[in-house]
Amino acid sequence: MTRPIPPDLGKIAGLAIASGVALMAFSGDFAMETVVVEAGELRGGVRFFSRPPQLVDSITTFNAVSIPAAKYYFTIALPEQAGEPLDRVVFQQQPNPDPINFYPEQTFAFFGDRHNRGQEIALESVNWDKTAGKITVTFAQAIAPGTIITIGLKPWKNPDVPGVYQFRVFALPPGTNSQAMDLGVARFQFYRGGTW
Repeated sequence: MTRPIPPDLGKIAGLAIASGVALMAFSGDFAMETVVVEAGELRGGVRFFSRPPQLVDSITTFNAVSIPAAKYYFTIALPEQAGEPLDRVVFQQQPNPDPINFYPEQTFAFFGDRHNRGQEIALESVNWDKTAGKITVTFAQAIAPGTIITIGLKPWKNPDVPGVYQFRVFALPPGTNSQAMDLGVARFQFYRGGTW
């Protein structure tokens, strides 16, 4: 289960945890309570990134509509100060002109980016929820901070309707009680007669 952190607490926690200090909480009767936390973890075991990963690039190999050979690449940088390793990434398809379907078994990942491709990364699972338009990619071993990775998704084909297609990307540290970090929206533009 993914649990949100209240905005005020999230800001305070990020600063405090990055510095390795305790958090001070106030109850309704103004009694002060000290909450000792480890880097990237709040009371109750909620784990989160002290410094968020970044979606640094997203690109398709072909931007013509209806092309079956395309692949969609998403490059993510996990900073040294992340505080937690990267366990899984979720791609949430936004309301698009034409829903895109995927071959989850053909999903792949590697260290580096498309131009500096490194070692392949083993995946534990890829869950494609067609109804929700959501793909969850879980790594066999969590990715250490200070790493750049790229995930490749394989659609059945590019959409038949031209236009801008968007995927909201979320990154999560290990654990079922972890906080999803919204990395923003990846955008792909598809054209009639685009590149093959």
